[in-house]
Amino acid sequence: MRNSFIVKKSKFDRKLSNKISMYIVMVIFLMLSLLLGLILDTLLGTIVLFTIIFGLFSLFQVIFGLSVVGKIIVRLMSLRNNNKTQDIEIETAGHILSEIKESLNLKSDVDLMLIESSCINALSVGRGEHTHTVCITKGALEKLEIDELKALLLHELYHITQKDTDYLTTVSGTFGSPMLIYKLSREKLLKLKRNWNDNKISTKEFINSLLLHSLIIGFSILFIPLSFLSNVFVSVRKEFDADLFASELAGKDAVISLLSKAKENCQKFDTEFSFIRYHFFVHPHCADAKGKVNFISGTYPSIDERIKKLQDI
Repeated sequence: MRNSFIVKKSKFDRKLSNKISMYIVMVIFLMLSLLLGLILDTLLGTIVLFTIIFGLFSLFQVIFGLSVVGKIIVRLMSLRNNNKTQDIEIETAGHILSEIKESLNLKSDVDLMLIESSCINALSVGRGEHTHTVCITKGALEKLEIDELKALLLHELYHITQKDTDYLTTVSGTFGSPMLIYKLSREKLLKLKRNWNDNKISTKEFINSLLLHSLIIGFSILFIPLSFLSNVFVSVRKEFDADLFASELAGKDAVISLLSKAKENCQKFDTEFSFIRYHFFVHPHCADAKGKVNFISGTYPSIDERIKKLQDI
């Protein structure tokens, strides 16, 4: 079986390309943050106030924020760990993931987590060895055949092994960070309100936390324009390449069937994830099911295009 999982060498070093691209994204993020601060200072006549604030924020995010961005995404999605659930479907997926890792001689740890959604979708997050997580929907575990599930996991593992996931997580941790911080703080405020209504916290605790998270939300909103640029740094080619990799190892028919089922069972996620949609196997809001997104922030080929690409091989 080990011989069946030989990966064809790419015409270019994809891993090296992604490593270099990560540093380029960090530099661009720092420069654009400073530029945005400078523009605000010019418009508001505040000398260098916002330039300093934006510069410090972006520097802090690059130095410290990138190390936890994967965990933040997982937390926002309220995922369940494979080790904390007895669902037979995710246990099966865990066994398949372990088998594929062994066949690929992949030594790095890869966690498997469950997304409570009836659609068919998955994503991978993480930067560096032993930090990656593959997140898969309950719908995928319930509706896919074994070969289709294997194809889905192979698709995500391709992104991990080729450092696509590292690069995409870097994009999320820089340009996507204002939106991540905003959503995390908003989640905290909603929880705070529930605790206040249930008389679980004192008035002083409520007011202090309300002021803190409101300040964070207000500050993050200033950076929101940067989050809309996150999808600009992602190529549609990554999906074609991952589909091809999965088809070579699981079979073309399995990948085509997987994509067809993903299209048939397409349902929007309850939570807004459009600003990090490039992490997902298919668009989390089903925007790529039939027609290609034809604007600058579109980062997906349509499902129909992906199927046709495989059929033409």
